[in-house]
Amino acid sequence: MKKIGIAGLQREKIKDQIEKTLPGHFECHILNDMDAAMKVKTGELDYYIGCCNTGAGAALSIAIAIIGFAQSCTIAKPAIQAKPDEVKRFIEEGKVAFGLSVEHVEHAIPMLITTLANK
Repeated sequence: MKKIGIAGLQREKIKDQIEKTLPGHFECHILNDMDAAMKVKTGELDYYIGCCNTGAGAALSIAIAIIGFAQSCTIAKPAIQAKPDEVKRFIEEGKVAFGLSVEHVEHAIPMLITTLANK
């Protein structure tokens, strides 16, 4: 079972959305951004999901610093929804840290989780 660290705003909502989309498929851990990023870096967790108002700043800043820019991406920004082909490409490129803005949890999380599950 893959493990996900969830950090930032709307953490409980993200966890609920993951469990609603694919029940029992992922082990979710609600953590602060530092702990989540460190656990991905050390291999204790497989993925990092961060959420903030922009999807790029606070959602990913610590993940970028610890995990690296090349393994981090923003999947949804204010007024810009996640796109299936882009999410798939990010995962194929080896991204493990995903940022999104708060208004896209219901749209972007199911797309991301389904794509990760089909990896």
